[in-house]
Amino acid sequence: MILDKKKAIFEATLDLISKNGFHAAPMSLVAKQANVAAGTIYHYFDSKETLISELFRSQKFIIEAIIEEADDSSKSFKDRFRQVYNSLYAYFVKNPKVFLFIEQYMCSPFMHKNSKDDFEKFFAPISEFLKKGLYNGSIREMNSRLLVTLFYGNISSLLKLMLSGTMLVENDTITNSFNVCWDGVRSLKNT
Repeated sequence: MILDKKKAIFEATLDLISKNGFHAAPMSLVAKQANVAAGTIYHYFDSKETLISELFRSQKFIIEAIIEEADDSSKSFKDRFRQVYNSLYAYFVKNPKVFLFIEQYMCSPFMHKNSKDDFEKFFAPISEFLKKGLYNGSIREMNSRLLVTLFYGNISSLLKLMLSGTMLVENDTITNSFNVCWDGVRSLKNT
């Protein structure tokens, strides 16, 4: 029951923020949309800032699980990279409210009020995956934050094109986007 209420609050928050932004999603409206009493929401979250921060952190665990499931260490790193890339893209296509929330959070005062550790913790599963390619020589040496940004930024840009309706994103578009990303980070030693 507790998890159901918390999940309903998270889903209502995602819905309201994706439609209206952070400032037009007051706790009273979140409670109403989640079908919980206004006082109940404060039982789980002492403030809107806490709710939003916990929702952001919860996505880290989902991304971690997606990467873990997609990463098959018996394959070449390029194939592993493609599978993780495609799996993350597919997750966000199925959950556009989550993607929009993450994008807004990373550019919001909420991110700046909290430590930049939130950024590092959120992208840690992606960073750890990409470090495997650095260690085995499949990915060129570069700053790990830059590497994560190139990887996630490529997926993010593709999603923004798709969600805005400015571009029809089909399989060949995803393949081309993946190839550009891979060519940008792969080790030049193995060419």
